[in-house]
Amino acid sequence: MTVVEDSSTNLVNFTTSLPVTMKTKISGSPKGYGDIYHVVFTFFFSLSAVPFIYLLNTLFASIDDSVRGFGIMVLSFGTLSAIILVVYYGSRITDWMYLGMALFTWTAVIDSTISLEYLGITENFMSEYLKFGEPYLLSSWGSAICVFDGTGFYIMYLVLIYLFTNKKSWRSVGIYWAGAILNSMIVLITGVFTGKHSATFCTLLNIPYIVFPIFVLFRIFKTQNRSNWVTKTKIQEKFSIKVHDVFLILGFIGSIWIILAKFLVVLGSKVWVFKETVAPETALLLEDPARFYSIQVLLFFFYIIPAQIVSVYYLLQEEKPQYLWEMSAAMAGIMLQV
Repeated sequence: MTVVEDSSTNLVNFTTSLPVTMKTKISGSPKGYGDIYHVVFTFFFSLSAVPFIYLLNTLFASIDDSVRGFGIMVLSFGTLSAIILVVYYGSRITDWMYLGMALFTWTAVIDSTISLEYLGITENFMSEYLKFGEPYLLSSWGSAICVFDGTGFYIMYLVLIYLFTNKKSWRSVGIYWAGAILNSMIVLITGVFTGKHSATFCTLLNIPYIVFPIFVLFRIFKTQNRSNWVTKTKIQEKFSIKVHDVFLILGFIGSIWIILAKFLVVLGSKVWVFKETVAPETALLLEDPARFYSIQVLLFFFYIIPAQIVSVYYLLQEEKPQYLWEMSAAMAGIMLQV
């Protein structure tokens, strides 16, 4: 018979066994707000980006054209530094993880504004920045990634803030987010240097989006390694593979086929079956002068396909290594942006 321990004892044991590196330095939430205080604070603070960037855009317009790009970069870096200070003194949290996520939440609102400006819904919020700062964000891929940052990433930031400010596990979500944002940065930076666009002073503003996720991954992998897991139970011992594993394997095979077809079409393949497979995306693959989408396909071919092949192999095995789960989380984050 299994003995059930007291729940409070279990909670204490679980909390004390957490790796130190996964705990946050929280001084406590104000009474009445409970566990969501920092999420609420970050959410409402991020909305301040809208009127602030309108004022900044007016200030950008007053800078001489010959130095406007450089001036926008300096003012933008100064603004980001000021935001970190405001969050630091307003949130009571000294953990750099929270400060970085709060900053990215604020900038995600800016990316939403860029998307609205691209669609013509708003104007004069980011017009000067898009002219002299990062004009490549007006490309089809650039506007799409801004939409994703203002929606998908924004939600992830709030979820991560809730998890680690409440000392809950954020390992999987952190890997998922880091894989997604590093993928978008690789595509963005490489596309800027290889397509019709060229780098500007404000391209340097993307450095935090590369450095911060890398530090987050270091922090995650510094924690205790998890053991491998076994998926077969006594009831399933007579079966070599689960039914849902079969569907996963078929899904991976279909994904590999689509990525392979895109890769070959990008390289100029005229084979009918490949061209038909990617027919809805032909314009993005071949006609868009900005090479962002083609670079994304190359990344998928050289990194996602091998990861999917490894996943198929271990789906056929009884024991799965821990890195398979973490690799799958990163791969899911990357594929989410397709």
